[in-house]
Amino acid sequence: MEISIQTQEIESLEKQLIEAIKKSDIPFLESVIHEDLRFIAPNGLIVTKEMDLDSHKNKTMLVESIVSKLEEIQIINDTAIVLIVYDTKGTMLGNPIEGRFRYLRVWKQFSNGYQIIAGSCIKIES
Repeated sequence: MEISIQTQEIESLEKQLIEAIKKSDIPFLESVIHEDLRFIAPNGLIVTKEMDLDSHKNKTMLVESIVSKLEEIQIINDTAIVLIVYDTKGTMLGNPIEGRFRYLRVWKQFSNGYQIIAGSCIKIES
């Protein structure tokens, strides 16, 4: 497989991801989240793909509002590291969430496309 990740592709995927999160678009989320995802939530909880998808299916992940600001995309071989800030309000895994959060998300290129393999989120000052 030839490795040729383009920043624009990742930026487009991030925009699609935000829309999918807002709408709980399970088919899209299923396609871009890797089976072995590990994501650290703001409270320290380790979130798996199954937990993430279940939160959308069970409506314990609800977005009332979300505004994003892409800070950085760093390409390393077949992997992209994304730093993005969300101003958001809603419910995450059944818990109310509101404020400004910085996400670190890791996308990896596979033969069938890009998938998120890891990430984390922390609350930051406004």
